[in-house]
This record gives sequence, C-alpha cells and structure tokens, in this order.
Amino acid sequence: MDFEYIIVGGGAIGLACAMQLSKSSSSVLLIERHSNFGVETSSRNSEVIHAGIYYPEGTLKSKLCVAGNKSIYEWCEKNNVPVKKIGKFIVAVNKEEENELSNIRDNAHKNGASNVDFYDIQKFKIEEPNIKASSVLWSPDTGIVDSHKLMESYKNCAEENGASIAFNHTLKSILKIYEGYKLEIESGGETFEVTSEKVINSAGLNSDIVAGMVGINITENNYNLHYVKGNYFKLKSSKRNLTRHLIYPVPIKNFSGLGVHITIDMNGELKFGPDVEYLESRDQNYNVNTTLNVKFFDAISQYVIGIELEDIYADQSGIRPKLQGKGESFRDFIIKEESNLGFPGFVNLIGIESPGLTCSLEIAKMVESFFVDTSFN
Repeated sequence: MDFEYIIVGGGAIGLACAMQLSKSSSSVLLIERHSNFGVETSSRNSEVIHAGIYYPEGTLKSKLCVAGNKSIYEWCEKNNVPVKKIGKFIVAVNKEEENELSNIRDNAHKNGASNVDFYDIQKFKIEEPNIKASSVLWSPDTGIVDSHKLMESYKNCAEENGASIAFNHTLKSILKIYEGYKLEIESGGETFEVTSEKVINSAGLNSDIVAGMVGINITENNYNLHYVKGNYFKLKSSKRNLTRHLIYPVPIKNFSGLGVHITIDMNGELKFGPDVEYLESRDQNYNVNTTLNVKFFDAISQYVIGIELEDIYADQSGIRPKLQGKGESFRDFIIKEESNLGFPGFVNLIGIESPGLTCSLEIAKMVESFFVDTSFN
C-alpha cells in the first residue's frame, strides 16, 4: 500500500481529518481537485461558530456542534486563528414566534447548550435599538471565525505531522482491492494510480458521487445530495454599526435554513443571508442574482429598523450539500465507516453542511475513532 489513509477533498472537514489522522500515522495523503483548499462550501458561508441550538436532540449535528463549539475556540486560541465570541440574538416579532422561542431554548438545553436563555427585552432594546423584537433569546457562545485562517491552520498542522497535501489532483475512479483501495487520479493532464488501506470521502458537494464510485448504491442507501444555493447581500459600510451582535430570526420549521440573518465578518462589515434556493442541476454557479435585493430587503425589514433598499448590495453565494429534498424533514450528517456495505476502511462524510465548520474538529475525531482507539464518545 502506498498510503495508510487517503482523504478525498480539501475543505475544512478533509483538512481537519488530515490533521487528526496524521497525529498517529505518518502515511496520510489528501487530494483536492482545486488549486487551493476550501474553494467551495467551506469558504462560502456565514463563518459562524454555532452553539448547537436548533438540531434535534441526540443527532450527530447536535452532539458534534455542542462539542465543536468548545473545541474550535480552544483550537483558535492555541493556533492564533482570528475568532470573536460576539454572541447571537434570536428575535421574535409576534406571539407565535415568542412561543417558538421557548421551544428553541428547551431544545438548546436538551442538546447541552445550557446557557442559551431569554434576555431582558428592555435591555436588548437599549443595546440593539435598530432591531425590532418582542422577545429574544441570547446565545453567548455563538461567534465568528476566519474560515480561511482556520483551514490554513489545519493544513499547516497536518503537514507538520508529515501528511501530504496534493492540490490540482482529481479523483477519477476507486476500486476495492484485497488490501484496501486503488484510486485513479488525474493531475496536469496525466493519470496515475495510488493505493491506500483506508479512504476518507470528504468530497463535499461531490461526496455522493465519490461514494458511488467505490460501488455503493447511493440511491438505495439514501445518499443522494441536493444542491441548495444560499445568497448573501451586504450592507453598505456607512451603516455597519446597525448591530454589534449576530441577529437571527425565528427559523423556519423544516431545517432547510435558519432564515435570512445578520452576520458580521471579521472586518466588522454586516451581511444578510443566506436564503434557500434548491437548484435543479448540479452546476456550481455562484453568481448572485441582483434582483433578489427586494426579497432580501423584505425579509430583513421584518426585524430591522433604519435601512433602505439601496443600502444593500449583492455579495456572494454558497452551495450546501443537503441530504433532505425540498419540503422534506430533517436529515442528519452521514458519517459512516462502510464495512456493513462491504467496504471496510472506507468512510463516507456526506451531507456535511451547517454546522460542519463548527463540527470540523469533532468530525475528524469521530473519523479517527473508526480506526484508532480513542476517547471519542
């Protein structure tokens, strides 16, 4: 075998896996088809460190998020990654939403996010005079992180441990062989083969395709992904003092998204998003339709005072690798070692959308636990 581990995909999750696995193995290769890390989902999101508030109790998303909230702050502090624990308010604007806030708080507590609680509304109005609310929840452990610097820290640590990171390397096929797996890889117009005892499929938007390459029936196992685009609009800099915290509306019920919310980037600029747009094709078109400004303005105006339509402009977009189809109920992460399907040593990481960035270190620990005796729970 050429390697003990080959990781397919150089986003936040793949890099975290390379970092974690290289602690105990000197034979780790990560391949990434782009010329740099985190080009797709990992760099096109809100860069929020989530607290584990919304996800159903006992799911991987809830457990890994609560644990990841702690570990990612510790990692950032230790590795000089820019991070700010600025806190988040979830705002209700009517009685129906107020009732839902109670359910959200109760769910957060069940998940272990025990310091999420109601905030004094009069104090809130003084602190956030530009936000409309009749009741609010406060999450002090929600924050923002420089996702590029975070991924760079994972990459640097992996390479310091002896892992190899290969950009511009595209996976063409995977074959199960007796000792492990044979991967056909294309780079610079040439194709070559490499073998590995174990394979970690962290291919993000193409993770279902990679699972299919090895011989897994992705339809039968319900591994098919849906591409869901999320657009962002930015607030002009002169109004960047609109809020000092992350502001989220009460989310829609089917977990397709958390609603168009206000996030603050590491430079203090404010952006709104993402929306939820199920795509009919798998084209990765990141252009933002500027005519969405009216839709965004209407959504923001439900809970924001003091902005005009001309204050917002198209910023960026991202595409989520979502397992649930449009209108379907909640789907959890797929994090599975596939011995039961006849592929020992092959790990699928499929549908790793939000809160994947927050969970990245914990997902890597879970992957390691499939092969190494660890204390992961």
